[in-house]
Amino acid sequence: MVWTRPTNSAFPSVWHTFRAKDVDSDQLITYRVQDLTEDRFEDMVQHFLDNFIEEEPICVSKGVAKDATAREAAIKLWRKVLREKMTLVCYKEGSDEIIGANIVTVKTSDEVYTIDILKSAEQGDVRVIVEYVTKQFDALEHYGVDHRMVAYGLTVDRRYRGRGIATEILKARVPMCKTLGIKLAAHPFSALGSQKAASNAGYRTDYEITYDDLAKLGPKYTLLNIPSKSIKLMSLFIE
Repeated sequence: MVWTRPTNSAFPSVWHTFRAKDVDSDQLITYRVQDLTEDRFEDMVQHFLDNFIEEEPICVSKGVAKDATAREAAIKLWRKVLREKMTLVCYKEGSDEIIGANIVTVKTSDEVYTIDILKSAEQGDVRVIVEYVTKQFDALEHYGVDHRMVAYGLTVDRRYRGRGIATEILKARVPMCKTLGIKLAAHPFSALGSQKAASNAGYRTDYEITYDDLAKLGPKYTLLNIPSKSIKLMSLFIE
């Protein structure tokens, strides 16, 4: 059964606000994390092209950004998930500049985590790695739920990093999940920065494998020049 956002939930909603330094000064300003509206979908696609596939460890190792077929597959995937109206975007007050974002969706126990739209060899390898890590720990059974929030990328614009914004975006999931009836967020975190942000937001590590050990599974699992030591399946149970 495919999960869909309840029609009676207010959209767009602001899920979280926080204070952090502005990009050009030490002045504290207010940021907000809210639902991404349809008029910003293509801006979000560009944001992910600029800030995700150029840096996410698996995409970088597999050369996704440099392969036209892989890039197009990623764009199609993002557009498909954006239409579900579950993506979180961070703005600063008085601006519509995309500071950061988290493309998320909800998967039920009888759904495959990824989407068969990933056709290229590079994107196929990304899918294989994510699916392998996901299957090593049955989060649904462990936490006693039949659906969970999963992610297709967490980003912060390069100029705004070092302000804890990724952590705050992950914190925004909690009120969102409570409102929408979601009790679990659980999925792989591949980069050291996102792992630290998740830990700071209260996520626990349920499974971890080093990239060296992952490579022992075969060529599709081999990642070169990875700054992170491991990939982690991290979870947050929402009371």
